Amino acid sequence: MLRLERLIAIMIALCAVVVSSTAFAEDGKTQTVQTQKSGQNSGQVSEQNFPRDSWFTVSIAGTKCGWMHEKFEVLGDRIQTSNEIRLTLGRAGASTTVRVGWKFTESSDGTPIECEVQQESGSEVSRTIYRFSKTEVAVDETAGGRTLSRKMPSPEGIWWTPAQVERNVNSRRKDGVTEITYRTVDPSSGLRIVDMVSKRMGEGEAKKTIRWLTTNSAVPMPTEEDVDADGEVILSRTKMAIGDMIALRCSESQAKRSSATGGVDLIDRSMVSLAKPSPELLTARHARIAVRSTNGDALVFPASGAQRFETNSAGGLFVDIDVGRTSLVTAEELADARYLASSILIDAKDPAVIDLALRAVSSARLNETSPVADRAEALRAFVMRFIIHKDLATAFAGASAVAQSKAGDCSEHAVLLAALLRAQGIPSRVASGMVYAEEFAGKRDVFAWHMWTQAQVDGAWIDLDATLSSRSFHPGHLLLATSAQDDAQLDADFSSLLSTMGNVSIEVVHVDR
Repeated sequence: MLRLERLIAIMIALCAVVVSSTAFAEDGKTQTVQTQKSGQNSGQVSEQNFPRDSWFTVSIAGTKCGWMHEKFEVLGDRIQTSNEIRLTLGRAGASTTVRVGWKFTESSDGTPIECEVQQESGSEVSRTIYRFSKTEVAVDETAGGRTLSRKMPSPEGIWWTPAQVERNVNSRRKDGVTEITYRTVDPSSGLRIVDMVSKRMGEGEAKKTIRWLTTNSAVPMPTEEDVDADGEVILSRTKMAIGDMIALRCSESQAKRSSATGGVDLIDRSMVSLAKPSPELLTARHARIAVRSTNGDALVFPASGAQRFETNSAGGLFVDIDVGRTSLVTAEELADARYLASSILIDAKDPAVIDLALRAVSSARLNETSPVADRAEALRAFVMRFIIHKDLATAFAGASAVAQSKAGDCSEHAVLLAALLRAQGIPSRVASGMVYAEEFAGKRDVFAWHMWTQAQVDGAWIDLDATLSSRSFHPGHLLLATSAQDDAQLDADFSSLLSTMGNVSIEVVHVDR
């Protein structure tokens, strides 16, 4: 099943952008900030806003599960902004610890210099360093002993560095604004540009604070922040269907004590139980499934591979999944080099991965000139047999690490298959959604979070689930997102899943064998 703790940790990291980006106002004016291009805007950052060292306890659904630490420092002629989030979460009766941290270094005039991002889940640690120049960013990614270096364009458009956010937002606290809009970067998701909007709502829950409702384009749920007269966030709350996530300002010792518990069980809270058993989904060719959001929000599912959908009169969706159905590869997808590229997670150029792909094709009595569909299925079946330790204990590992360990859950199956496909010259991506299980984590007849693989075969996307032993796919899969997984911060492409977690009801309308 999909490693939901990574997704939650990324969401908290994204919300950390919000925590460090709140405006305080005294009266009823509205202002849209005219942002300037990073590195060109304006003067020295005043040291009166630095240093800042803030600690928060983090809880989900009323259960303390970790802490968040935000820090601003002036180091000579440089300014360093850092965020770190550490969570201990339940996972089907077990517990796991995840950590996401980033450190952004810039000059005192706002020129970006370097950004370092680290993610840790279990024993797997990934580290990405971005080094800025005037025209591009040099990227070094390391995970599981593997290192990948590449270049990427500088973030486009006009945006603020973290210290510029601190200076420019704080300078407007006394200007009487009721709304502030700007753009900044999210270090935890590959330097993605995020659009920020913060609106004054009135008095906060915390004493002597003002409440601001802040949205950012990277997270599908808004966050409420209670801000004191100094502009410090005292409390932030993000409403999620699995339970509110709350960050509460505290001392360092209080924050670190909050990570000692097992935390909320994400799998238990995110599974969807069916009103009646539907084991026929596992062997059928087609299914129509009714899905609606429990809070009334509109649902949008991708129409890709085996899946199509239409709205229904109840305000939800009818989703049709046909085994063997494909979707045409668009011209944009055909030109997208990421689906064949080697990345830190889908490391298709690793010698061990290349060797496994050749072995899989050869054992099926095929070669590189054999039909793509035959090779793709041979690779899928090979991964199913190759991963012999099938459990939830493995951290989200890259393909070459799985090639050595032969261990993992659906995430590792999906990533290894995607890498083997690319090693054979077959474009691939990872799919995420929910899958039907007769029994999982002590519950029966549920849809649980899952990952599988899509491959380009003869100009179309096909679905391949390497966790299945008797067939390549079945109609008990609900697709919610796809990703090329082109860097270590893989979860950015999956952020839309957050609004769906714990927020859907599912009914099997009919099944055709």
